[in-house]
Amino acid sequence: MASVDKRGSTFFQRILEASLGYGTFGLDLLDALHERLPKTSCNNCGKCCNSISIFSLEYHRIIRDLMTRLPVARLKPLLLRALRFDQRLAAVGKEDRIRCVFRDDETKVCLIHPTRPFACRIFGLLKEDGTRECPNVRDVNAPRTLSAGEIESRQTKIFEVSETFQVNPADPGTAFFPFEFWLYRFSLGSEKALEIYREILVPSSTPLTNLWAVNQKM
Repeated sequence: MASVDKRGSTFFQRILEASLGYGTFGLDLLDALHERLPKTSCNNCGKCCNSISIFSLEYHRIIRDLMTRLPVARLKPLLLRALRFDQRLAAVGKEDRIRCVFRDDETKVCLIHPTRPFACRIFGLLKEDGTRECPNVRDVNAPRTLSAGEIESRQTKIFEVSETFQVNPADPGTAFFPFEFWLYRFSLGSEKALEIYREILVPSSTPLTNLWAVNQKM
C-alpha cells in the first residue's frame, strides 16, 4: 500500500497504457448486455456503494470512459485513491466493507454511473418471487423480473471475453475480482495482484472472506 505514495505516477501511467492497449474488444457486447437490463432508480442512500467484484472487460470499460471524461489532474488522484483501498475500510451493518471509490457521499454522485458494472445494475432488480435485495429500488418502466438463468447467461457471455486467474490450485479459473484487484493487476502484474487479493483484499471484506471460505471447501 505504501508503495502507491512513492510510485503513484508510474502506477498511473501503467494503468492508462494497459486500457489504451486493450483497445475496444468486447466493449460493444458489454454495452449491449448492460442496455438490455431493466432500468431502476432508488433513493440514493449509498449503502450499497461498496467495492464489488467485476469482470476485466467491465474494468477496461470504466477506465476508458473515465479517460475520455476526466482531466488528468482529476483522474490521477482518483485512481491512486482507488489503489489505497486500505483508507476506505468501513463497517456497513454487520459487515466489513471497502467503500466504492467512485461514490461521492457529499454530492451523492456516482462517477461511473453510465458505465457501472453488471453487479451494480442487477442489485435490487425484481426477483421471480416478488422480492428485491433493497426495498428502496424501483423500476423506471413497467416492473420486469430477470430470472437467475437470464442473468447467468449474460454473465457467461462477458466471462468468455474476460481474463481469468486461478486463486488457488483447485480453482478452475475466476473472472470476478474487485476493481482494486484489476488496478493492481495492470500496475504491478498478475502475481503481485493475486498476492494482494489473498492477503489484504479478502480479509478486508466480509463478502470476499465468505466467498474465500466457500471456495476453500470446494
